[in-house]
Amino acid sequence: MDFRKYLLGIYPYSKESLKAKERQIGIWRRLCIGGLQLEALDTKEALRLVEALKQDYNGQTLNNMLCTLEQYYYWLVQSGKRKDHPIRNLRIRTPHSPILRNLLDQQELDALYRNYSEKGHHRGCFDVYRQRNKAIVGLLVYQGLDSGSISRIQVTYLDTDKGLIHVPKAGDYKLADRTLPLEAVQVMGLYHYLHTTRPALLRLIKAPANTPLLFPTGSKTRFSAITKNIRRQLGVASLILVRNSRIALWMKRYNLRQVQYMAGYRTLQSLEKFNAGQIEQLKQAIEKYHPL
Repeated sequence: MDFRKYLLGIYPYSKESLKAKERQIGIWRRLCIGGLQLEALDTKEALRLVEALKQDYNGQTLNNMLCTLEQYYYWLVQSGKRKDHPIRNLRIRTPHSPILRNLLDQQELDALYRNYSEKGHHRGCFDVYRQRNKAIVGLLVYQGLDSGSISRIQVTYLDTDKGLIHVPKAGDYKLADRTLPLEAVQVMGLYHYLHTTRPALLRLIKAPANTPLLFPTGSKTRFSAITKNIRRQLGVASLILVRNSRIALWMKRYNLRQVQYMAGYRTLQSLEKFNAGQIEQLKQAIEKYHPL
């Protein structure tokens, strides 16, 4: 199995993303001069390459390239081509993200879900797609999920009786797995989707009845095309705005650790863009009472 197939087996990357990953590995490889080999670098040698790249790339881009290199070494270890991983979780410090602005409030989020019509055009033949989309909108609005997470949810992860949905991680993907409660307004819609709409959808897209995904797609349809259409129908700038708005509302209701879990973030620092001051206070408390 080559590196590209390894990535495809774990991450929902597009063809363009895979090409970018391969280009990044090429950049790391070209830096290996004087007898160095990318596959055999130790931690100190890798850090010297990072210092060299700092001259040409900003922190965010460099961390993206480090993520690709980290994935490359995971592949080498898994395929037996090397025994250790030299740069696991290595990232460079970047300036704090600015506090987010122009987020949606609770009433605006409720309206996105409530006003999304389940009726399609062409005399109702697209009703099935609109009903599927409304179920997706609910997960965007009330659970603050990103489109990649929604695309990976399987039927068995949804429990309408208990009002819970499990959101899986994907290998070393940046978001962790978590189990979130459903809102009462969603439950009946998701139940109807699961037992009525989804079977009709499977027939429309000619997919097997045992397809595990909660939101299956046809052979010529990418899930990103579905969410792009939903964004346009909702009339929002981006679906990330919907997710960030939900997380910001959680910040007012729950403690930081709870919000970190619900959002799927692996670190508290990911919440800095919502309330940098609050994160800094927590970091100081950790350093005072639980020094490393």
